[in-house]
Amino acid sequence: MRSWQFRPDVEGLRAIAIVAVVGYHVGLPLFGGGFVGVDVFFVISGFLITGLLVAEVQGAGRVSLARFWARRARRLLPAATLVLAVVSVLSWFALSRLDHRSVGLDVIASALYVSNIRFAGQATDYLAGAGEPSPVLHFWSLGVEEQFYVVWPLLVIAVVLLARRRALRSADAVGVRRRHLAMALALLGIGSFALSWWLTRSSEPWAFFGMPARAWEFALGGLLAMGTADVARLPVVVRRVAGWLGLVVLLGSVVLVDGDLPYPGVQALWPVLATVALILAGSTAADRDAGPARALTTWPMRAVGRLSYSWYLWHWPALVLAGAVWGELSIGVLLGIALVMLVPAALSFRFLEEPLRHLPALVASPRRSLLLGLGLSLTAAAFGGLLATVPGGGVWSTATPVASADEGGDRTAAPIAPQTPVPGSPAPSASASSTARAIAWPTGALTPSPADARDDLPSIYADGCHLAITSNATPSGCVFGDATSATTVVLFGDSHAAQWFPALKRLAESHGWRLVTRTRSGCPAPDVTVLQRRLSRAYDECDQWRRVVLDELRGMKPALVVAASTRTDSLIDRTTGDPVAKAKAGAEWIAGWRRSLAALAQGGIAVAVVRDTPWPGRDVAACVARDEANPQRCDVSRAALDSAAYDVGTTTGSATARGVDLSDVVCDVDRCPATHGRYLVYRDRDHLTATFARALAPYLDAQLHPLPPTP
Repeated sequence: MRSWQFRPDVEGLRAIAIVAVVGYHVGLPLFGGGFVGVDVFFVISGFLITGLLVAEVQGAGRVSLARFWARRARRLLPAATLVLAVVSVLSWFALSRLDHRSVGLDVIASALYVSNIRFAGQATDYLAGAGEPSPVLHFWSLGVEEQFYVVWPLLVIAVVLLARRRALRSADAVGVRRRHLAMALALLGIGSFALSWWLTRSSEPWAFFGMPARAWEFALGGLLAMGTADVARLPVVVRRVAGWLGLVVLLGSVVLVDGDLPYPGVQALWPVLATVALILAGSTAADRDAGPARALTTWPMRAVGRLSYSWYLWHWPALVLAGAVWGELSIGVLLGIALVMLVPAALSFRFLEEPLRHLPALVASPRRSLLLGLGLSLTAAAFGGLLATVPGGGVWSTATPVASADEGGDRTAAPIAPQTPVPGSPAPSASASSTARAIAWPTGALTPSPADARDDLPSIYADGCHLAITSNATPSGCVFGDATSATTVVLFGDSHAAQWFPALKRLAESHGWRLVTRTRSGCPAPDVTVLQRRLSRAYDECDQWRRVVLDELRGMKPALVVAASTRTDSLIDRTTGDPVAKAKAGAEWIAGWRRSLAALAQGGIAVAVVRDTPWPGRDVAACVARDEANPQRCDVSRAALDSAAYDVGTTTGSATARGVDLSDVVCDVDRCPATHGRYLVYRDRDHLTATFARALAPYLDAQLHPLPPTP
């Protein structure tokens, strides 16, 4: 293998990658698959890093970890630290207090290059989508790269040591080491791709964000680096054709790869192989004078490619923070913001990255470079810590932290008699026209405080009785109220059913019911197959769980099942396995409700179907956090309640089911307020705070009472 040389065409290839990513983030037409630009970066990194490592092994017979990591620290950490510090400061002003703690922790994870692990965990959490995107979400890819930079040199050293004994008995010591390294890289790539394929089907967030499932992309680039000399001996026409095909496939991937389908998995093969082909096409200096490689070496392509790392770092936070300040922005405005970010990118590159990267005192001393890297990482983490903890951050609050509402957070509440309001709580109202005027909500300090809203969850989230999307648990236990009571009430459905637990628990304790919970995130009570977007596949676990619960309920024979779910149009046709057209999704949803209600009717079980609470279309808690003195500006129109998505008419024709509608309590005549008296209504975009849900107990009681006789 020849000594490693700079490849101007590879620098130009970075331009395609960054333009694809930025176009995708901005929402440009024809950039729906622009996220494949990250795959291009991974292949390039594998190619360059492997080339440098193998050249060092063949030249010196060893790898200096200190020098390798020192080079990476000088290259990556100065710009990353600056961006993380700036984002932390701007987030303190631009984001609501509600998001300070979460973003601060994101910054810390990014500074330590483990944000991909943090985001993978959040992506499998049904609540993770409650807030706005993190301004440092893009650091996930840097976490993947840094983790590979730690693992791959160690593997190279291990292979070199294992090959050394055999090499001593061979005249071709360099060839022995090279063959062993190629074999190790090939095995790593095969294993990683198999893992990626499996995780993409079973747990897509870990396939997308996880380094082990992405390592095969680096490995393909690395194998190409090791075979540079062999590739150069291929006929010129082969390399030229491969390059043109690679360019067409890569650009086609940017346009055609579907983000709604599982990724990376097999879909990622297209941009990855296309990148390999483009790098192959510029293997020699002569190749770079013609074909697609020549286009990549033009000065505009190289100029953008040279700034690709800095532009990648700066553009995404600008888009997120601008949206947080000014709301939803047009594609034109977003594109303008992204282009303006080329200015700080160029300044950072010229006056920070390049000077430190080539500073003689650092280049001569790996120890100084590593100490600088450690200091920069700790500095960035400190900025994240300050965002999370200083006054105004998510940890700090002027209000006393709210207790779990279904455990007694509403201290004004008293035991409930059937159809009798709780002293200090508003009385149930009979009609929408009078509700807005009749209810006198308790006043006082807002509870929960906006800073605490995200954590104001029903206690079944913490005790394991509300199942997560990826949970494999089967229904068992989860009994509340009077466990010995002959009157059993069951709460059944998704997270929009779980939000009623604080109210039902309060009723169970007052009336002496035995309350059983059967709720699961993203899994509706109606018998439909959901296309789970977070998993990018059919939510088969939901179908199985629902069947088990329905069978259990028929055997349990409760006095009442309280069922609730939020409607989704992302459904799967069980006959064909294809997505249901949105025009037909409503009919399928109603049919699913009727199937579930019929299954319960077979056991003679009474069902109360609670009408879904309206989706405000914005993060209400975050909105209130920005101006607690004027929460009414966060109110939303009641017009959304006219949508068929909130209809409880699915009970029509059922002898055992009835509808329950608390819309006139949650909303006024013409609007749905963000606050009712001292109660913050929503904890995010669509879930009630547990505190407010508990305050609704007398209204829920009025519509559930009297319960039918126990079967």
